[in-house]
Amino acid sequence: MFNLPKTQILRKSKEISATLFAKPKRTTFFSFHRVNQEKNLFRIGLAIPKKKARRAIDRNRIKRLAREAFRQSPTKPSADLVIKLDTPIGKKTSNRLREVERIQIKKQLNNFFLELI
Repeated sequence: MFNLPKTQILRKSKEISATLFAKPKRTTFFSFHRVNQEKNLFRIGLAIPKKKARRAIDRNRIKRLAREAFRQSPTKPSADLVIKLDTPIGKKTSNRLREVERIQIKKQLNNFFLELI
């Protein structure tokens, strides 16, 4: 796995807040907030709250999966995107991200980026 260039990451809270006001596309675990922009950049921000994923290892894994799906995305539209975890993970598994959930999360992220085509 590779790091994303700084130009592809939303860092300013003002930009993230503006993107979060956009109407989201929802899946089982995530809401995807997207705002088209004039610059020829496709940037990503991640909001993985501690209330939804208790363990740091799970939050970091979700972020890695999201960044990897973003990096491997076949299209790069000119937009800002914030991926927000909405559903608590690990309800039935002592607050741990299990293989079944990891596969579902990866599938939802990949499907979202494929729909951008």
